[in-house]
Amino acid sequence: MQKFVFDDFFQTPGNKIAKRVIFKDEKVIAFILNIAKGEFLPGHTHGEVSLLLQILDGSATVITDGLETPLEPGELIKVEGNEKVQVVNQGEGTLRLFVTIAPMGNEAFAKDADV
Repeated sequence: MQKFVFDDFFQTPGNKIAKRVIFKDEKVIAFILNIAKGEFLPGHTHGEVSLLLQILDGSATVITDGLETPLEPGELIKVEGNEKVQVVNQGEGTLRLFVTIAPMGNEAFAKDADV
């Protein structure tokens, strides 16, 4: 058993996005995307995986293959890896997005990043 505290992975992005990996193994990766006010995660795909996106703090619009879906804290959305996904911070502060990807897929997803 492992216990994680979301606050430990919350960060104010120095630029646009601060990604902090919580956990990874060969089956799944879990991380926090901290997206600055007025910024967005550019549209991209993930191949043959499934993504779960949950807003922890803030509000967002998730765009999947051109379809816009508003997302608020406590809501969860599932996106298939072959769908093009983009996340836009619609709130007044940093957007905190909890993301899980299974199976993990590309090792490039499994690293902290500052964009």
